[in-house]
Amino acid sequence: MKKLFAIFVSVALVFAFAAAPVFAGGTLEKIEKTGKIKIGFREGSIPFAYVDPKVGKHVGFSVDMAKLLAENLSKRFGKKIEIVPYTVTPKTRIPMVVNGTIDIEMGSTTYTQKREDVADFSMIFFFSETTFLVAKDSGIKTLQDLNGKKVGAARGTTNLRAVEKLAKEGKFKPKAIIVTETHPQGMLALKTGKIDAYSTDRSLLEGLRMKDDHPEKWMTVPFAIAYEPYAYIVRENDSDFRDFVNNTIIWAIKTGKFFELYEKWMGPKGVVPIPMSQAYKSYLEMMVYPISDGWWKK
Repeated sequence: MKKLFAIFVSVALVFAFAAAPVFAGGTLEKIEKTGKIKIGFREGSIPFAYVDPKVGKHVGFSVDMAKLLAENLSKRFGKKIEIVPYTVTPKTRIPMVVNGTIDIEMGSTTYTQKREDVADFSMIFFFSETTFLVAKDSGIKTLQDLNGKKVGAARGTTNLRAVEKLAKEGKFKPKAIIVTETHPQGMLALKTGKIDAYSTDRSLLEGLRMKDDHPEKWMTVPFAIAYEPYAYIVRENDSDFRDFVNNTIIWAIKTGKFFELYEKWMGPKGVVPIPMSQAYKSYLEMMVYPISDGWWKK
C-alpha cells in the first residue's frame, strides 16, 4: 500500500509540473457566448461514462461530475449552461478535443506524458490498474497462464500498449493480440470465444462484468500489469478553462460532493463497488488547497 501511495504522489507531482499554464485560451468565452458546453462521453466505460439503454443517455460518475461543471459555469455566467453530449471512443476522444468538436472529454482516460504532447489534462481524479477479465473456469490466474491465449484490448488505449509491451519483452507469449474499437466489443469477443482474456482498467472490467447477464461467470485476475491515473482531457494553451475544471474537482472534494458521487457509483451499493483505499483518499485530501466562496466568479 505504501508503495502504491508513493506512485500516486509521484504521478501527481509530475503532473503538477507538466501542467503549468501557458496562456489563456477561449473556451470559457465560447461557452459564455453560446450558452453550451460540448462534452465527450464514452459509450461503455462503466461506471464512469456509458449509455444506459434504460434511459437512452449517458450516465456515470464522470457524467455527474460534468453536471457539476455545468452548474458552476452557470453560476459564473449568470445563465444556464447546457451540456451538449457527444459519444467518443478511445481512438477519437483526443482528436475531437484538439480539433474543437468538443470542449472537454470526461470519462476514464489515463493521463500520460505522451498524450500531453497534443492535449492538456485536468488534475488526476482516480486511480485504477490494467488487468484482464477472463472466464472464471478458465484457469487463468497469472500472466504466464496467458501464454498461447488470444488477448484483446481496445484501440488507442494505454492498456493495449501495456499488453503489447509485455509481449514484445517476452514477459508472456500470447497466441494473438486482438484489437477492438470499444470495451463492449471486447466483452462480446470474450463471451463468444474470439478471445480468452480482455484487458483494460480493473474498474471498467468490473463494470463490464457486473452488467453482463451472468456476472458470476467472469472474474478479473488477481494481478496488474500497469497503473492508470485518470484525468479529463482539455485543449492545450487554455489555462483559464483547465483551471476552472480543476477548481470544480477540488470544490467537489472539499464540499463532499465528490465522495457522494463516488458512493453513488462505486460504493457498496453502486453500479460497480470499488472500495476507496486510504491511499487514494489521502491523495484526494492532499490535492485540496483552500478555495474561497464564489471562486467561480470572473
